[in-house]
Amino acid sequence: MAWEIKTVDYDLAFSTSNLACSIFIDYFKDIIGLDQATYMADKFLSLNAINLELAQNTIFKLFYLNNEAVGFSEYKIINDRIFLSKLYVHKDYRGQRIASFLLDDVVKYAKNLNKRAIFLTVNKHNLPTINIYKHWNFKIIDAVKTPIGNGYIMDDYIMEKTL
Repeated sequence: MAWEIKTVDYDLAFSTSNLACSIFIDYFKDIIGLDQATYMADKFLSLNAINLELAQNTIFKLFYLNNEAVGFSEYKIINDRIFLSKLYVHKDYRGQRIASFLLDDVVKYAKNLNKRAIFLTVNKHNLPTINIYKHWNFKIIDAVKTPIGNGYIMDDYIMEKTL
């Protein structure tokens, strides 16, 4: 199988948004409910949201398998660390190391910039993902509740991987 990781630009933002919203809503509807998952997808993964992030130097990467986009990541520099905001793989392609390839891409980027760590937030009830990050040597360093509007709150752990 042929695979590649492409950096998203404004030309790929629309397809990125469609893929991201689809994956996010499907995955999180059972964890946070369909209404909140839909709200968050619109707020954080819509075409407008992605274009705004691109304008602020956030990096999006799409993972292609046989010329089909099946996963993505989003990250940015915050001081001496990289914030991995999103890393998702379509349900039909999980378990094929795609997330590992995307994370390796972020690690390489961080090391090239001599950053000390990668950090992220993960929903406290998302146990499969928490366990994957622990397998990748991320450690829980804090917990945070973040209001995101419309009466919704993100209830997350902050996890960090030292480089």
